[in-house]
Amino acid sequence: MADKTKGNRSLPPRLCNKTEDNGYYYVLFSQNGRSRKQSLRTKDRQEAEVRFLGWLEQRQKDIISMTTSDPTIESCIEFWLEQQVIRLTPGIQTRYKSLVKNLLAYFGQKTVGEIQRQDSQKYFLLRQNGSIGKTKATNSTIQLELGVLRTLLNFMVRKVEPRQRRIDAKLLPYIELPEPSLPRDRVITKEEEEKYLDFAMNGNYNGVGVRPSNRVHRMQIFLVLAIETAARKSAILNLKWSMIDFTKGLINFLPDTEHQSHKRRPTIPMSDLLINFMKKVYEEKVNDYVLTKTTDVKSGLDRINKLLGIKGVIPHTFRHTWATRAAEDGVSMKVIADFMGDTEKTVRENYLHLSPDYLRSAINRQK
Repeated sequence: MADKTKGNRSLPPRLCNKTEDNGYYYVLFSQNGRSRKQSLRTKDRQEAEVRFLGWLEQRQKDIISMTTSDPTIESCIEFWLEQQVIRLTPGIQTRYKSLVKNLLAYFGQKTVGEIQRQDSQKYFLLRQNGSIGKTKATNSTIQLELGVLRTLLNFMVRKVEPRQRRIDAKLLPYIELPEPSLPRDRVITKEEEEKYLDFAMNGNYNGVGVRPSNRVHRMQIFLVLAIETAARKSAILNLKWSMIDFTKGLINFLPDTEHQSHKRRPTIPMSDLLINFMKKVYEEKVNDYVLTKTTDVKSGLDRINKLLGIKGVIPHTFRHTWATRAAEDGVSMKVIADFMGDTEKTVRENYLHLSPDYLRSAINRQK
């Protein structure tokens, strides 16, 4: 049956009973010219009516807030998360929610019009010295956070319907982004890699277990995928079983619902070790995602590093290690770029100096 709200932007929200799937009541409403559904997470009619009234009350507050000529950054972030980020994959949602936490600490109570150019510089210094956030942040992390602020403010100006626009384009502040951090040179040694793989395959190290059940822990899965594929952390967190072809031995890291960005997600071949490991994990799958729930990879890796006695390794180190070894083994920059989903320019800037041919030509030039 066709949705009666289609094409009708002014249809008021209504309470509906979702008879298919889980039977929860939900709100059917129009937003940006499209019909939307929001679950009320209850099957009880009376409870659903109470929650529906609460939903309407909150919606009215949002509408009033939308008419504010100079809203706070906190309200902008809340609106952006609820209206835009919610459409993305769970892993990306978690990533964005993490990135805005520190932004809220500094910018949250400021209105858009109050933000000055020097605020970006102040934020950079406070994040860099650890005054904001749990730890000192790198240039690249701060660049990501300020980039998110720039993105959500642009969304509030350009992507929201005119009648809902909360920011006058004239108020849009200039958000200055710092230069990215220098490439990280930390490379995992062969001995360290063996420790990681032993931990991943057996769930313990030197007899010290880390999981209470016989199921494969999500950090074990992450370690094997990171070592064997050199994929970005975000790509691994968003990996679904439908993206793995065991027959052909391939992983397509690009979800069907997404388009390639400048950070390409390639289709890569799986090693025998990876195929056998993933088949074991597949037997225990509980939903569409390979990692069964949003995973705090950095904290998980910190605990594993402490257990294994390894220092200075972060999620990106596995990717950097793969590229470094490939370059040292004489693999062409184009092949490395294709495998990693990077541009040849990026690969050359970061890894060309490690290539034997490059080093040999440099020596010959000195003669």
